[in-house]
Amino acid sequence: MDGFLRDPEFPRHLPVVRFVDETLQREMAQYVTMHALIIHRQQRAFDAAQREGIWRQRMLARPSRELRIGILGMGDIGAVTAERLKLFDFQVFGWSRSRKDIPGVTSYAGQKELGAFLSQCDILVCLLPLTPDTEGILNAALFAGLPQGAWVINVARGGHCNEADLLAALDSGHLAGAVLDVFQTEPLPPDSPIWKHPRITVTPHIAGITDPRNAASFVADCVARAERGEHFPNRVDLSRGY
Repeated sequence: MDGFLRDPEFPRHLPVVRFVDETLQREMAQYVTMHALIIHRQQRAFDAAQREGIWRQRMLARPSRELRIGILGMGDIGAVTAERLKLFDFQVFGWSRSRKDIPGVTSYAGQKELGAFLSQCDILVCLLPLTPDTEGILNAALFAGLPQGAWVINVARGGHCNEADLLAALDSGHLAGAVLDVFQTEPLPPDSPIWKHPRITVTPHIAGITDPRNAASFVADCVARAERGEHFPNRVDLSRGY
């Protein structure tokens, strides 16, 4: 919605409906779970050892039940992601505007509880909507609230992340690494230092790809509802931006 709301000519008297697709939700959850497991199992170190031809056996730093993963944004995708991560015995925490009730997931809500939430995140996953309140939320102050050696995974919007602050937190050693699927400028410019940073994994905004068939079916359903004068599911609250 952020693109629409930035357009001064956008007709705000018309209803706007969010496209909610279970396939997309599962793909996003799969992406986050994959990278959480790569981080937990130290796969990047084994990749480097293979390149060097070194037989390097490593003990896991901790069992998965001791790894704490925090999700910023507990909407449809955040809830599915939390459920998938729980299947691998990770501790899962969620932070959102309002408190959520998801079995096995500790819920934090509101600005007053953000600090307590961040302090427990060995891996922080951003799945927030991009609004004026959340733009630039991944910044130096937030990174400082994470434990030493934490990771950041951003699969929401590039506008959430202050990339200069992220690079500084990585270079200082406070953050151990980052997985980025979204960027302030897309495609990511060839001269961006993010491309070659040794502690960043880059993917080209592919964590979840909309299936055109599902999208077409959703649009057709919305058109039919409009013609019948029926309620729209997932209608956007323009005052909140999602």
